[in-house]
Amino acid sequence: MTDQNGQTAIAHTNIAFIKYWGKADLTLNLPTTSSLSLTLNEYYTKTRVEEADEDSLLINDLPQDGKRIHQFLDVLRAEMGDFPPLRVISENKVPLSAGLASSASSFAALTAAVAKFNHWDLSLEELSRLSRRGSGSATRSFFAGFAIWEKGDKDENSYAHALKTPDLPIALVVCKVSGMVKKVSSSDGMRRAQTSPDYQAWVDESAKQLDEMKAALAAADIKKVGEIAEANALAMHNLNLTAEDRRFTYLNQETVKVLEQVKALRKQGFIAYATMDAGPNVKIITKKDQAPAIKEHLAKRFRKIQFDIATAGPGISYE
Repeated sequence: MTDQNGQTAIAHTNIAFIKYWGKADLTLNLPTTSSLSLTLNEYYTKTRVEEADEDSLLINDLPQDGKRIHQFLDVLRAEMGDFPPLRVISENKVPLSAGLASSASSFAALTAAVAKFNHWDLSLEELSRLSRRGSGSATRSFFAGFAIWEKGDKDENSYAHALKTPDLPIALVVCKVSGMVKKVSSSDGMRRAQTSPDYQAWVDESAKQLDEMKAALAAADIKKVGEIAEANALAMHNLNLTAEDRRFTYLNQETVKVLEQVKALRKQGFIAYATMDAGPNVKIITKKDQAPAIKEHLAKRFRKIQFDIATAGPGISYE
């Protein structure tokens, strides 16, 4: 039984403090490491699905190549049983392909909308597992606040779950260095990074950092959270520079200048630590009461960069 009138779901994007950067299984989208993220209130995707003659996709009212969506919907059909072709209508409040995890919120919202459309009675963890086949990072966007994606070693045990933490006064200053579509996709970037001679060392260190991050969050130590997240992110980006298969970088000159200012802010006494996903944009981890001053400091020095403040966001919701 399906909902003939369609169904809408809203998922917020997330920023990984311990990164997902590498696949152990390409078909199942199993990661080489577990990862930990914070769901963000300010960036989200609203997706509606309606019965149609064929699978199709609109993003922000513009028709898109629906191949990836069709392939993902076919995965859901194979897993859960057949359902009609769907028109997917997506309103994205996240810059696409710029390292702000637009695919995470997009595939989380799509998975949730399809499940509701088909009246599947699934837990958040089950939805998380299904969404992984569309986007690994989507697994974490079903949960409010902090979430951990357990890497697992097979389809059944690779999914995310909520991480209970004290109420942290944490915020991110988001530096939109560029909104351009990146030249190296996340999937291709991961594949190349895994050819780095340093890759296994990064995997091993990431496991230790995940344990350290959980302890820092439990202690509500935002400074320590920032230190660990920055170390993990910089090491991830160094893998790209040392890839044996066509080394590359997502960072540009403005990114580097912002990172220099982050160090300067720390010398001034601010809690300020940088993290970057697959793109040039910098997210600065800080405390809520320090975020406005950091934003003002940077805005004076970088006139062409847009700065926003992001806070902890909610889990999946429906309209």
